[in-house]
Amino acid sequence: MTIIEGMRWGETELLIKGIENARFDADLLLAEVLEETRDRLYLDRERHLSEQEEVHYRSLIFRRAANEPLQYILKRQEFMGLSFYVDERVLIPRADSESLVEKCLDLVKQENGQERLIKVADLCTGSGALAISIAHYYPAANVIGTDLSSGALEVARKNADRLGVSVQWRQGDFLDSIRGECWDYIITNPPYVSIEDYRRCAPEIFHEPSIAFLGGPDGLRFYRRLAEEIRPLLNPRGKVLMEIGWDQANAVCNIFRLKGFETYVFQDLAGRDRVILAR
Repeated sequence: MTIIEGMRWGETELLIKGIENARFDADLLLAEVLEETRDRLYLDRERHLSEQEEVHYRSLIFRRAANEPLQYILKRQEFMGLSFYVDERVLIPRADSESLVEKCLDLVKQENGQERLIKVADLCTGSGALAISIAHYYPAANVIGTDLSSGALEVARKNADRLGVSVQWRQGDFLDSIRGECWDYIITNPPYVSIEDYRRCAPEIFHEPSIAFLGGPDGLRFYRRLAEEIRPLLNPRGKVLMEIGWDQANAVCNIFRLKGFETYVFQDLAGRDRVILAR
């Protein structure tokens, strides 16, 4: 087949399986096989694929048609202007989480300038996207990333090495690996999806590690643990920044207020509640 025939075939196969953005995904997968940009495909649209290229392309299309996320097939995802390696061991970083990083960086720079040494802990780090982004854009930060999964930490280390960023990685259950220390900022995108909501997720979600999504029957398990246990881990002016589900702001704020915290809610670019600051 020619390149243009391959693009059309891939789009059709994905549309049959109900894949959204079928043409875009088919184009990116073909560009990956040919090691070209998507734009270049259209310039070379009459070129014939070799037998090896065609077999490879068909295999990728069939994987995407089976609802495997495009990011896992390509082994990458962009976040905060950086390219992260991702595979089935980690949650795929979402653009929504950039709101958490941006709010943290704004606070850090307002309160500390550009060069004051600070301590930041990222709980449930996964691919390391939050921790690495903070360390990249505020090099004076001493950043620790923690996760229960050893596989996730392997991915995080790989990303830090690829991006030339210094982050310390620790394995442990949520707060366990940072106890006995005090932190200026603790950030987290914890599992916050309820069991009921998880069952209704798009099929691509079930290719990602469920441990990164499930936050107990109501999705609030980890926020309760934070509010209960985090006070002795914060410096006097220390702050906690958390990503939340769009409908969880009131519930999470109430959990922290009952433990004596002040809370503030911030929206993402779509205007939905997305980040809570507690102090």
